[in-house]
Amino acid sequence: MNASRWISTCLLIGLLPLAGCNRSPWVQTSDTDAALKALGSTVPAPEYGREFWQRQHDQKSDAWQQAVKICSESILASYPNCMPVNAIFQADAELRATQQSEKTKHAREMWTRGYDYDKNRRLWFPFDGMIAAGCSYSGEPGARVFDCPPDAKLPKGEK
Repeated sequence: MNASRWISTCLLIGLLPLAGCNRSPWVQTSDTDAALKALGSTVPAPEYGREFWQRQHDQKSDAWQQAVKICSESILASYPNCMPVNAIFQADAELRATQQSEKTKHAREMWTRGYDYDKNRRLWFPFDGMIAAGCSYSGEPGARVFDCPPDAKLPKGEK
């Protein structure tokens, strides 16, 4: 190897550690550590935006759980890097509320029709039909457990 190449190689190797000095202030040892630290910054960190937090949410990661806690239980909620976390969390809450509302609506409709839910069979059965088949029950309406004789002819259940 000639002298100029040797000097160039040595300079390059010597300057490599300095290349890492021009990093964002929130960059830590791992991507999730950096993302969590960025939540407390007033400087937007585009690399930890909606797409990053959506992946963490979908993976149900520890970082996602920590981010929700940090952004919902502190003054950081209005910080720019908490906004995507809060938006995803809010959308999730609205989806759960909608699903619960649909579930409640379905249960009311079934009770109106004289049905009750059997937790063991995971089906709705006509309550009078189950009693007529010799079944006994325990539990609250909508979450009953029907205990039927082995030879009982059960009415048709619905989902």
